[in-house]
Amino acid sequence: MSPIQSLLAEMRGRLGMYIGSTSLIRLAAFLRGYDYALVKLGQGKEDTFLAEFRDWIHERFQSTSQSWEDTILSHSADEGEAVKHFWKLLDLFSEEKNRQCETDGQHGALGVQQTTIK
Repeated sequence: MSPIQSLLAEMRGRLGMYIGSTSLIRLAAFLRGYDYALVKLGQGKEDTFLAEFRDWIHERFQSTSQSWEDTILSHSADEGEAVKHFWKLLDLFSEEKNRQCETDGQHGALGVQQTTIK
């Protein structure tokens, strides 16, 4: 599991504790800052998770003109709904990546908590 994925697993259900409010824009900025700090402080190399998620969101919504968070927000009524939408999309992304890893012979590579989407 990547550092970003581990952090997201910790943050799930407790977003306000980490960023002060339920905001997808704040979450995205926090994740980018966390990724930058890991690299800057020599704690690891850049995590590819955010770039892969961004590309998946752009493909899913057929849009590359916005950031992943702005794309999700533009398909949501407000920040609160956008955050709920984010978690569902994260689960779908993780499921697809896990299936791809299983096909490639890399079982359980993502390990992000997943929920069923109805």
